[in-house]
Amino acid sequence: MAELIRKQPTPPRLPSGERAATEALLAELLGEDPPEPPPHRVNRAARAVGLVGGALALLAVVAIVSVLAGHRAAGPVPPSAEPPVDIDGSAALRPDLLSAELGGPGADAPGSAGAARPTGQAGPSRITPPPDLVTGPKPQVDVVRRFYELLPAEPAAAAGLLSAELIGGSTADFAAAWSRVRAVRVESASLRPDGSVLAVVSVQEADGRWMRVEQLFRLTDTTTPRIVGSEVLSAQRS
Repeated sequence: MAELIRKQPTPPRLPSGERAATEALLAELLGEDPPEPPPHRVNRAARAVGLVGGALALLAVVAIVSVLAGHRAAGPVPPSAEPPVDIDGSAALRPDLLSAELGGPGADAPGSAGAARPTGQAGPSRITPPPDLVTGPKPQVDVVRRFYELLPAEPAAAAGLLSAELIGGSTADFAAAWSRVRAVRVESASLRPDGSVLAVVSVQEADGRWMRVEQLFRLTDTTTPRIVGSEVLSAQRS
């Protein structure tokens, strides 16, 4: 008997996946609920979902940090230049004095001959403006622009647009101070309601550096205005 039992063919075993599909098909045919998956499979699926969610959250954090780092400045933000203190009158029209106020390499020391403040001694009693000066609807603006145009090559002629008090010690001192300037570029000049002119100019010094100056001019109310007052509002090197 035992020998006959051993000779009986062993029924084929279905793989676990096929067995589960077969059981589900039979349950559907018999109108029964399909068997629930074993608890260890549910736990495994939950762990997989948790791992995927954690990985996505980590990637999102890394992406945000990268974007913020990209927008961060490459180095420390340089402090804005403070406006010079009490630079007005004839001193406001001397590039050597303004350079000394800003300081830095190559700037003349305040006590040196090149940066000595004007003595206030009277210069020529009156200088005739250049004959080629033509003014338009805003003569104050035209005079200020012409003043800056003449400074690099003809500083003595530019002095003809100033009152004697603004020239300082002498026309020669004024011209010598501007003879060391390479270029002057007028960025803007606008007329204010009180008749003064606000100008923004860039001045290239002898060493090649640029100074950007915001300056206020006061002029006479005449057919051909003359510059009688000047004040530096702000200045910085670029």
